[in-house]
Amino acid sequence: MTPDILTVAKALGNGFPVGALLMSRQVAKRIKVNDMGTTFGGGPMACAAAEAVIEVLESESLLANVRQVSAYIRANCIVGPITGSQGAGFLLGLKTSRPAKEVHAALLEKNILTGTSADPDVLRLLPAYILNEGHVDQLCDALVKIPA
Repeated sequence: MTPDILTVAKALGNGFPVGALLMSRQVAKRIKVNDMGTTFGGGPMACAAAEAVIEVLESESLLANVRQVSAYIRANCIVGPITGSQGAGFLLGLKTSRPAKEVHAALLEKNILTGTSADPDVLRLLPAYILNEGHVDQLCDALVKIPA
């Protein structure tokens, strides 16, 4: 399925507030100047930030890294209290056999930053695009040591 309109933000500016509205050519033909309002619409700083982020994503093949390392996480981190995974790319949830907040706390003691979610049995991962398999190995090693 290809959407007619897609909004993007957050990572697009790498911390600088920026968002974009992507649309099909059919929809774009109907939009006229001043049809849409925005806080940072077309501002030079926001545009420069987004352009720099896109350039780094492409030049450093970061999206290919996300696909590779995400698959590595799914293949190797179903250990210890982790019973499965969900999500896509680096927006991953690891399903836990015990409360995720306990797993989160145990990992934090080992200097591994994760998050929790609205689901009390899902540990949330949202790492930087530069995460590598060595980092994942550290996560796996720590998870193995946490009782299920």
